[in-house]
Amino acid sequence: MNTGFARELLMAALAILSIALLVVDFMVPLEEFWIDVVYALDLAICSVFAADFVADARSSKETRGYVKQHWIDLLAMVPAYLFAYFESLPLIGAALRSLRFIRLARFIAVVMRMKRARMLVAKGRPSKSKLVVYLSLAGVLLVFYAMFLKDIEKLPYGQYVVESILSAVIFLVALILSEVLYVLLISKIDDLHSRVSVGRVTKVTLLALALAAVISFVFRELLIFVFSFGVIGLILSYSLSPLISNFIGWVYINVRRAYTIGDSVKIGDVRGIVVDIGYLMTTLVEVGDESSFWSVTGRILTVPNSTVLSEIVATYGSRLSPVRVGTVTFNLAYESDLNVVREILVKCVTDYIRPDIDGMLHACESGNCPVAFRSVIEAGPRVIFTPEASWINATVLYPCPPSKLVRSMSDLTEIILRELNKVPEAVKFPVGRNR
Repeated sequence: MNTGFARELLMAALAILSIALLVVDFMVPLEEFWIDVVYALDLAICSVFAADFVADARSSKETRGYVKQHWIDLLAMVPAYLFAYFESLPLIGAALRSLRFIRLARFIAVVMRMKRARMLVAKGRPSKSKLVVYLSLAGVLLVFYAMFLKDIEKLPYGQYVVESILSAVIFLVALILSEVLYVLLISKIDDLHSRVSVGRVTKVTLLALALAAVISFVFRELLIFVFSFGVIGLILSYSLSPLISNFIGWVYINVRRAYTIGDSVKIGDVRGIVVDIGYLMTTLVEVGDESSFWSVTGRILTVPNSTVLSEIVATYGSRLSPVRVGTVTFNLAYESDLNVVREILVKCVTDYIRPDIDGMLHACESGNCPVAFRSVIEAGPRVIFTPEASWINATVLYPCPPSKLVRSMSDLTEIILRELNKVPEAVKFPVGRNR
């Protein structure tokens, strides 16, 4: 463990301990001895924070700029004893409320100091930054609720403010649980698509449960709840129907596995590589058609998920489609020796695709693709002759990785034509250019 990481770990641990001491000092009645212990520990932590702040400020290139950027860290160095001392003075209520705001500001400052720990976003490990953000917001709301509950209840619509705070906390608890499950369990899933899908389904499920809890909490009377639910449902059915249909499309994509992240797809008239499957939109990196060798255009496209329910979706270059069939066609005169032509076509194509056969078979086995694809790979190149009025079409069909399809057609045209021209006595081309 390097020194920088150990220091950040220590600061994060002290920040967590400081938060616990702040909560205990304000909310838990303690005997005088334990109050002194809490104040002593808090003073020691504030001293460490101050030393850390001074060290970072001196090591920065511009001390004044560092202080301006991290001014809120100064609040984390105010000992809890000062709050208790001033609160014991016979001051007016407004001053006491201001002091509580300062105490809340110190709590926020300590939380922000904890969030700066680089260990929370260590490379190669699931990031815990979102979990810390949700925990911090929930903590700030709960501390605000505990400090100002009596003042809020005196407001004209104080009850609604209280219900709003508690509703926000319920949603944050759902997000916290989803992040904990992701860090401990879901992040262990190897498959990227499964990991993303399970994570999002888990989050949606927990948020739905939180919404049900908030509705039952806010609408205590059944009649009001049923009426409100009916009105809300009527509004949603008209105004949010596009969002609902896109969400249903997201469910369909994940259940049927129509495509996954990393797949090359064509959705309607749009071609691209899937980089994200959101609740409402699928994000693609656009690629061109065959004339542009399927090259990336540099544009990012978003396609509504509901499109998969009404348009044809073509998936290629994925675990479900590890192979595509390429074709190269030549016009030959009827005087040509078709056996020689077949041998040349098969040999040229076999030599060309040989390095890719094992890779296609491995992709087919690991991706659990349909049996027909394996049959195409194992069959190798096939030659088909079709007669026309003035010539014969010699077409060779062959398996090829999707990423190499267009390039292979160009390469094989050049290779095969060169080999055919080597045997003019057996291979003859039609006279004229009108073909």
